[in-house]
Amino acid sequence: MTSAFGNAGRRVGRTKRGGGTATEIKVPPLLNEGPEVVGMMTVVIGNGGSLDAAIRGVAERGPPLSRAMFRRVTDAADTRMEADMKASLARELAHLRDGAAPYSMAVHMAVSASEARSAEEREKTLRDASEIALNGLREAGKTYSSSLNAPCMAIFGIGIMLPMVLMSILPMLSMSGMFGSPKIEMGQLAALTLVLIPAVVAAVILSIRDRNPFMKADRFGRGYGRLLPAASAAPVCLALLYLGADGPTAGGIGFAVGGAALYLAVYPEHKKESARRKRAEVLQDAVFEMGNRLIAGEGFENALAGALGSREECSPMAEALRRELAVCRGDVRSAVTAALAPTSPSVAETVCGIYDAGLKDLREAGRLALSVGRQMKDQGTVRRGIRADLRGMMDTMFSTAAVFAPMVLGLSTAMLVPLAGLYGSSGLSGTSVILTAYLAELCAMIAVLMSFLEGETGTENIARRVGMMLPVSMAVFLASSNFMI
Repeated sequence: MTSAFGNAGRRVGRTKRGGGTATEIKVPPLLNEGPEVVGMMTVVIGNGGSLDAAIRGVAERGPPLSRAMFRRVTDAADTRMEADMKASLARELAHLRDGAAPYSMAVHMAVSASEARSAEEREKTLRDASEIALNGLREAGKTYSSSLNAPCMAIFGIGIMLPMVLMSILPMLSMSGMFGSPKIEMGQLAALTLVLIPAVVAAVILSIRDRNPFMKADRFGRGYGRLLPAASAAPVCLALLYLGADGPTAGGIGFAVGGAALYLAVYPEHKKESARRKRAEVLQDAVFEMGNRLIAGEGFENALAGALGSREECSPMAEALRRELAVCRGDVRSAVTAALAPTSPSVAETVCGIYDAGLKDLREAGRLALSVGRQMKDQGTVRRGIRADLRGMMDTMFSTAAVFAPMVLGLSTAMLVPLAGLYGSSGLSGTSVILTAYLAELCAMIAVLMSFLEGETGTENIARRVGMMLPVSMAVFLASSNFMI
C-alpha cells in the first residue's frame, strides 16, 4: 500500500515540473512542432534505430514544447514509473487535449514504424506519420487565419475609427454650455487616446498571439538595447521646438527621424538573418539531392559536398565542409555540424543521422535522405501556404498604420480646426500633439501584431517594422493635417 501511494506521489510531482503537464500544453504551437518531431524520429527509426533512441533524441534536441513532454516520458521510464518507454509515451499522449489529435496520431504512427518488419513498411508508415502531422498543421493554420477577421476589425475600429469619431465631436463637446455638454480637458483626451485605447488594442493583439500556431516559445522582448536609436527622436524634437516649430511638426519630424535611425540600425542584422533563412531553405533541398547521389553510389562526403556545391547559396558551406573534413581526423559528425549548424542546426542534426545510416548501408542512407528531404520540402510548402494566407491581413495592417490611420486622423484634425475657430474654441490646440504621439504608439502596436502573425517575438523584427512604418506615418499625418490650412 505504501509503495502504491509513493508511486502516486511521484506521478503528481512529475506533472508539476517545468514545461507543464500534457493537458496544459497549448495545442496550436504543439501542432506546429509535429512535423519537426516526426522528422527527428524518422531520422532515427528510418535508420533502424530503436524507439528509445528516437524519444531520447526529441527529449534532448526537440522543439520546446515537445522536448519538455518527451523529457517527462524518459523520466517516467527511467524511474520505472512506467513499464517501458512505449508505455510512458502512450500515457503522455493520452493526456493531450482533444485538438492535438493529429500530433498524437503522427507520433503513434512513428511508434508503429519502429515495430515494422521490413524497411518498405517502415518507410511507408513514417511517410504516413509525416502526412498526418502536416495535415494537422495545415488545418491549424487555416483555423487561425479564418479567426483573424474579428480581432483585426476590432483593432481597426478601436484604433482608428474611435479616435477619428472622438476628434470629430470634440469641438462641440469642448464648447462650454453648448448641447448641455461639459468641457473636455486635454488631460482627459490624452488619457483616453494614449492610455485607454492602446490598452484595449494591446489586449486584442495578445489574444491573437495566444492562438498563433507558429508562435515561437522564446521569451518576448529580449534585446531592448536595439531600440536605443529610436531615442534620437527626443533631441530632434527639442531642437525643432527651440527653433520655433510647433508641437505637431516637431513631434512628427522627431518621430520620423527616430524611426529611420531605428530601421538603419537593425537592417544589417535583418539582412543577414534573411540570407541565413534563404540558405537554410536551399540546404533542405540539398539533403534531397544528397539522397539521390548516395543511391547512385557516391560516398557520403562527396555526395554532401557535391549537393551543396551545386547550389550557389550553399557553395560557402561546401567549402567550409571540405575544410572541416580535411582536419576532422575522421570525426565526420563534428565536421558536418561545424559547417552546417550555423545555417540550420536541425538540418545539421539530420545530416549527421544520415551519416550514421551510411555507416551501415549507403543506399539505405540515400533512401532515408530522400524521405527526410521530402518531409522538409513538404513542411516548407505547408508553412509558405499558410503565410501566404496571412499576407493579405499583414499588408492591410501595415497600410492601416502607415497610411490610412494618419491620413484619416490628419484630415479630421485639419477640417475641425476652422470649425473650432468659428465658435471661438481653443480646445483643439493640443489634439494634434496627442494624435502624433498616438500614431507612434499605433505603429509600435501594429509592428508587434505583424510580428506575432509571423510567429516572431524578437525585438529586432519588431524594431525593423516600427522603423519602416513610423517615418511614413508621420509624413502622411503632417501632410494631411496641413492640407486645408
